[in-house]
Amino acid sequence: MRISTSGAVRRALLPLLTGLLALAFLSCGGDGGEDGGEAPASIKVGAVVPLTGRYAALGAQIKGGYEIAVEEINAAGGVEVKQYKKKIPIELQILDDASDPTQTVQRLETLYSNGVLAYLGGAGSDLHIAAAPIAEKNKVPYLGVAFAVQKPHTLGYKYLFSPFPKSPGLVKAFFDLMDAQNPKPSKLAFFYENTDWGAEMRDLSRKEAQARGYQVVTDEQYAPGATDVSPMILNAKNAGADAMLSIPSPPDGNLILRQMKELDFNPKVAFFVRAADGVAWSQNFGKDGDYV
Repeated sequence: MRISTSGAVRRALLPLLTGLLALAFLSCGGDGGEDGGEAPASIKVGAVVPLTGRYAALGAQIKGGYEIAVEEINAAGGVEVKQYKKKIPIELQILDDASDPTQTVQRLETLYSNGVLAYLGGAGSDLHIAAAPIAEKNKVPYLGVAFAVQKPHTLGYKYLFSPFPKSPGLVKAFFDLMDAQNPKPSKLAFFYENTDWGAEMRDLSRKEAQARGYQVVTDEQYAPGATDVSPMILNAKNAGADAMLSIPSPPDGNLILRQMKELDFNPKVAFFVRAADGVAWSQNFGKDGDYV
């Protein structure tokens, strides 16, 4: 099952971004006084997005969504700021973090020095995990798109806003899909990356499988950026797995599906989160990438 974030991002961004910026201006911006005073020429917003590295395919979608949202908001005059009794356009600055959490932090600090009133995040939960405490420290609202890992949302961050399903919802969606099949798969394989999000999803998936009466025949982990995952695929194939769940980045997902085809592992359901979102998926696999 292909879960695409691009449509959800665009639908959520316009009202969320407008509301977030209005909140940011109130919390960080000036007081125009009773008569409104002199309004700034623009509201500065900073986005840190992975335009290169393993999340580049996702980052390109996020960047496009932000640019469309800002274009449409500005075409309507900008963000309504009550203390100035007028709309103010958005000035968007976008920086690439190369899919590297260390660079995510550095880019956010650069944007803070540039005087942005709000942060827009990129894609990849590990990048968001690095970003959230920086937003909290700088007291700058942070919009974490495609931020699925649940744990950071339980830490009491006041400046974190995240319009995206979390791990429990993603796991539920997978098992709801399994329950709806006829005949229903019974033997599951999990292919999870060795990251914080992977560990969270793995734990939730095992618990949900037990609660719903499924047999987990193989529970595999791999390092992000791996060059060969054939052993875990063969383990799943030899165990008779008829459904598979994985949350790979686009490059890792390409590797997994390619080696699944090479090893003739064709479960009834192959459920990828993230990897199949970008247009490159269909370009790389054609019909083989359909219904994944």
